[in-house]
Amino acid sequence: MNGMLWLAWALLLALAISVTRNPFYLLLALLAVLSVRIAVDATRPLGRATPRVAVVVGLALIGWSMAVNVLLAHVGDRVITRLPPWPIIGGPLTFNALFYGALTGIALATLLLGVSLLHAVLDRHEVLRLVPGGYRVLATTLAIVLNALPTFAVAARDADEAIRFRGIAQYSPVSLRILINAVLARGMDYSLAVAETLEVRGFAALSRHRHRPRFGSLVFLGGGMLAISGSITGSEIVLALGLSGVAISLAEAALRAWPGVRALPWPRSARVTALVLGLVAISFVWSLRDPAADLAYSPYPTLHWPGFSPVAGAAYFLLAAPAFALRGGRA
Repeated sequence: MNGMLWLAWALLLALAISVTRNPFYLLLALLAVLSVRIAVDATRPLGRATPRVAVVVGLALIGWSMAVNVLLAHVGDRVITRLPPWPIIGGPLTFNALFYGALTGIALATLLLGVSLLHAVLDRHEVLRLVPGGYRVLATTLAIVLNALPTFAVAARDADEAIRFRGIAQYSPVSLRILINAVLARGMDYSLAVAETLEVRGFAALSRHRHRPRFGSLVFLGGGMLAISGSITGSEIVLALGLSGVAISLAEAALRAWPGVRALPWPRSARVTALVLGLVAISFVWSLRDPAADLAYSPYPTLHWPGFSPVAGAAYFLLAAPAFALRGGRA
């Protein structure tokens, strides 16, 4: 798989999770992300391991979401117990709130696990090749940001080793101050070096030229504003116009990026994965108009079993397509 497919997969995952709190679909999405994570750990297409901290943070998010929601949302027909009339948290504690908090935590944890995989699978050079030639400033900025992150990670690791060698207690105010100072100092050195390099290569001259805003950018902003207005007011015509503007601008951006897309490696596994992701996107669009999919499931005010659509379920299950591509073909 190439960088474009990984970005498309992450975008589909984020959209799929954001539109539902149906436990069936969330569990399918979580299983799909875990299967992709296992495949990435087994194959390591770029020689990098998946971040383990994402698992710890994901579990913490689930627990935190459950605790906060059950203490603040005193709504539902399944009462666990009642707290005294304390400010904010006082009142009935319900299974409904606990269950919805768990669903929200699972959604956030799944999204975190999926996005964190990009660190291990995303080739930064492929991503930069997708930037159209007219966006030189944007491409240079992306390159600087992507190259700065490993520098900060190395600075934090070096500071942590220095703290342990000096016998300073970890996670103490002193160690935290040393860690922050080391990262800031390394970051300032890196920023000065990058600034001098850009100045020598004439990058600052670009700021002296005024560029007219591109048509696609204006259409995207206008279409986005119309889509938001249509969704707020409930006007289907305004919403359709806004979505059409967004689609036109995205199509224009895709045409500009097409030379970079063609330059990416497209083995058979990548082509099959692209086809599967296209089917997933179509299934999601169909599920948004299907009442049987029950994407808008909520355990309030009564706790009940959610609905399930085989088409929507298959779309969430097929988010595991990168795992099959990593197992069956060259990444």
